[in-house]
Amino acid sequence: MGEVEFNNENVMKCMCSGCPVQGTSECVKGKLQKMQEIMSEDIDIATVIGPEDVPGLYCASSEASCTDLYYHEECKCAECPVFKENDLMSGKPAGYYCRDGKAL
Repeated sequence: MGEVEFNNENVMKCMCSGCPVQGTSECVKGKLQKMQEIMSEDIDIATVIGPEDVPGLYCASSEASCTDLYYHEECKCAECPVFKENDLMSGKPAGYYCRDGKAL
């Protein structure tokens, strides 16, 4: 297992924004809107905004900066291509990166 890189390719593969844990978050909705605006300009997301502005890829960056996530829902990490490609099941934490921090 290697460290997950915070880059445009991984941001695009990340499934966090569709995770039920984030489903009702107004903070996440605002960040997604900002990301969509940047993407419409065909700019590399990872060079324009930082991990704290991306509602996802927590396995690469850290805990979520949004405080209105609902952790009683089941996370989708095991279904995520980034999770699978980086063999994150063998690391710690094994999911809920938005709550528990990046993969080690």
